[in-house]
Amino acid sequence: MKQVPETKIKLTEIKDLIHQGYQLLGELREDVNAPVVKAKFLNQAIIAIYGEEAARIFYDAKNFTREGAMPKPVLKTLFGEDGVQTLEGKEHHHRKHYFMDLMSPERMDDYHILLDKNLTEALDKQDGEFELFDLSNQVLFNTICEWSGIHVERYDSETLEKLARNQISMISSAITSPTDHLKGITDRKHSEKWAKDLIKEAREHPDPGKENHALYVFANATDLDGKLLPVDVAAVELLNIIRPTVALTVWMTLMGHALFAQKSIYEELKADFDNLQDPFIQEMRRYYPFFPMLPANAVRDVEIDGYKIPKDSWVVLDVYGTNHDERTIDSPDAFDMKRYIGKTKDISYEEQYEMIAQGGGKFREMHRCAGEWITLHSMRVFADQLVNKYEFTVPEQDWTIPMDQFPTYPNSKALLIKDTSCIQA
Repeated sequence: MKQVPETKIKLTEIKDLIHQGYQLLGELREDVNAPVVKAKFLNQAIIAIYGEEAARIFYDAKNFTREGAMPKPVLKTLFGEDGVQTLEGKEHHHRKHYFMDLMSPERMDDYHILLDKNLTEALDKQDGEFELFDLSNQVLFNTICEWSGIHVERYDSETLEKLARNQISMISSAITSPTDHLKGITDRKHSEKWAKDLIKEAREHPDPGKENHALYVFANATDLDGKLLPVDVAAVELLNIIRPTVALTVWMTLMGHALFAQKSIYEELKADFDNLQDPFIQEMRRYYPFFPMLPANAVRDVEIDGYKIPKDSWVVLDVYGTNHDERTIDSPDAFDMKRYIGKTKDISYEEQYEMIAQGGGKFREMHRCAGEWITLHSMRVFADQLVNKYEFTVPEQDWTIPMDQFPTYPNSKALLIKDTSCIQA
């Protein structure tokens, strides 16, 4: 096995490297002309890997562990302390089953119907120009809360808007300026207090008939010893249902880019919607940047692409780079709606390593996003309504998607004007 080539990052280079954003790890690989690179900055060293085979090795618990790998700033805002993403082994499997059991076909149908109703109501109310980002943010938040068993009707619109914005803040503050990061910490604290109050109320005053809703599932969830999860941990896990769903605001806004920045994709999809809907969605998930990378620690010496990853190395899997890997994906920088025809179910329902927009591997056993099926249903509902049920005028706007922003979406947040004369029955 070869030694991983190394690049040293100078303090004066940090600003320029940060501007590379999602393409940073690819730039580092180019610097050393290798598929694996070790980057050193001051006393820190990190090894970056990418690609289908690297992902397969990365997700094998015999090779890597997530325990202790997630940077503290990310835990403080994005994931929260002691959530399922930080667990390993039997403890992880036990906790993950609570999430996966929520994703039954019946409950996914419930979510789809509810989102379709809420999005229709929101779009029907639009009069004049609106941002797809803001509309998606509120609709997704209200829907996932209602689906989870939370009584959204108890809150006024201002409170719901603040709670919905907090979910996005927790995401965008994970990799950002110190000021925005502190705001993200504050917004997570507010969100966790809200979630803890919900868990306490669910334990004290259970709502009959909602035992299979997320709020009550986590209120009654136990650890391996059969003890109820601490309230703060149950609250983190409830937010691990709500926050990732609201994060789909980003993909819905990027869908606006795909459909309306130029007309060819919209017209192709509309002409054969039933056959192209899911291939369009999967290509969107592959093509557009979402989560940039995933960290882990090597539990033993591992070989990847002919290079030795020593035990205890801190390693990141380049998610964006894997989804744009020309070694396994033809013309990865082109948006090809027909790329995944006949493959859509394999991508999101089977073990997967080539296209890992929301992680790879197996759902129950590995650290793959439990909400991938919610993502598919959400994108199906939005695509159907944006293409088939309404027509829009697209005003002039800045469609630029900055690659140095996390999460990223068009600068304009996808401005649309609903054409009230062309609403489909």
